[in-house]
This record gives sequence, C-alpha cells and structure tokens, in this order.
Amino acid sequence: MNKCDDLLKKEGVNKEVVIPDDVTSIRELAFSGSDGLERLSIPDSVKEIGNYAFMNCYALREIRMPESVDRIGAGLFQNCWQLRSVRMPEGTLTLGTDMFENCHALAEIWLPLSLKDAARTSLSGCRSLKAIHISPQQIQILPPSARYTAVLTFMEEHASDEPSAEDVAVIEGYVFERQKSFLDLAINRRSTEAVRYMVSRGLADEEALREYLKRSAASGRVEITALILDSLKDSKEKNVLTEDPFA
Repeated sequence: MNKCDDLLKKEGVNKEVVIPDDVTSIRELAFSGSDGLERLSIPDSVKEIGNYAFMNCYALREIRMPESVDRIGAGLFQNCWQLRSVRMPEGTLTLGTDMFENCHALAEIWLPLSLKDAARTSLSGCRSLKAIHISPQQIQILPPSARYTAVLTFMEEHASDEPSAEDVAVIEGYVFERQKSFLDLAINRRSTEAVRYMVSRGLADEEALREYLKRSAASGRVEITALILDSLKDSKEKNVLTEDPFA
C-alpha cells in the first residue's frame, strides 16, 4: 500500500484531499471510484500519474495539476462528471485514450506547447466544452470535432488584438473552408467576439453573412446582428482556399 492508498484509507470519502509533498508518483487507479472526492491538490513533487488514476470520481470538480508531472497515463479523468476546468501541465506529450471521456461538465481546458498527440477518444462525451486553449500550430493534433472549439476560442481571445501572422494564417486556413459552420457555432454560443474576429478580417463572404444575418436576428443576437450588418455595408468577396484543414 503506497501513501495515496494510506491517504484514502485515512480520509475515506472526504471532499478534499491534499497529497503530501513527498509523494513522487500516483499509481494506476489510485483514486478510481472515490465518488465523494470533490477537490484534489497534487504537489510539485509528483512526476508521474498512472492510467485511470481518477476514473469514476463522479463528484470531482477541481484538481491542481503541477507543472512537475511529465508522464501521464490514459483515461485519467474518465467519467469525472462534475469536473469543470483543467490546466494540463507543460511537459504533457499526449492526451491518451479516454483521457476526458464523459466529462459532461468540462467547459474549459488549457493544453501546453509540449503536446504532440491526442487520441481520438480523448475528449469524447465532453458535451459542455466551450473553450480549448491551445497554440494554433497544434490544433491539428486534436480530434476533428474539438478543432472547431479550439479555433473559436482563439478568435474569441484575439478579437481585439493582433496575433502573430503565422497564427493568423493557420486560423484563416480553418475558417475559410468552414465559414458557415463557424458563424453557426458562434451564433449558437452567443460568441460576439468570434464573429467580430471573422468580420474584421474578412473571413466570411457576403453570401454567408447574409444567410447568418437572418439567423442571428431571429435568435435575438443583437450585437452579432449589428456586427454583420456593419460588415455587409462594404463586404467584398474573398478567395476561398481549396485545401480542407479538417480532413
């Protein structure tokens, strides 16, 4: 029995657990099934977390992932239904199989520059996911369905500033081919900033803007409707890229 086992045995179904500073690894399935656990703090001493370590922690809402962790197993947060946000540590190389599967409440996730790969099922069932913070150069790593959210997040964050030309080029490559899909997503999520990014950089042609002007107005999205109306006053057709970045 390791120190995490001792801690769980001692704490039982305690809502909050702080792992001692001298723990260096969390074994496979260490906290799995701790359905009363709501908050977990992992110290900087931890270097490795095993497969499915927090699986079926149904009540887990908050977790501190230290930057010291450089080896992370698969299925870490599978069925953590109440988890709201996670900041994955720099050094994370992959989002393994089932990493966040069925994290129904997960709304926001930060992914590090070290990330090299993400399994197709890593974000399956994350139906509340509204923001994925990741470098544009890494968006292609994500499962196809998650790329839309990552691009939308970037546009929301940079609607009023000037990101690098390299980042802008990558985002344009995604948006040009799927401009109607992004307008639809932005309107559904009431993302005024994403629409602002698109119209200010000419990432939606006149046909798309006119179509979604009606949808926006019918949905009561007043600010978005005003943005589209202003853009239509002097909109110009844009060249459409032929390569599909989502393929």
